[in-house]
Amino acid sequence: MTLQKVNNIFEFFKSTLVINLAVCVLPILFLGVFAFKYTFLTVGYAASLAVKEFKSKNEYLFYYNNAISKMELWLYAWSYTFVFLVILSFAFNFIATLF
Repeated sequence: MTLQKVNNIFEFFKSTLVINLAVCVLPILFLGVFAFKYTFLTVGYAASLAVKEFKSKNEYLFYYNNAISKMELWLYAWSYTFVFLVILSFAFNFIATLF
């Protein structure tokens, strides 16, 4: 995998992250961190993909021209989301132990 391909996938991940975090605000407020983790990986990620599908459908042509299929883009973005969640969980646990 080339560096350009990795950068393009990471840019897609960053564009889905804002929507994903916005969807996950309610579960973290009312149900806690445990519900946030599951919502972040499932409902939040699916909502961010749905928004991308409806709002930015033409962006997929850019990724396709860079030899990245839609399925590959979604799987790598979900993998980045999982890694981001693991890092976020460690940060939450570290902060919880401090206070």
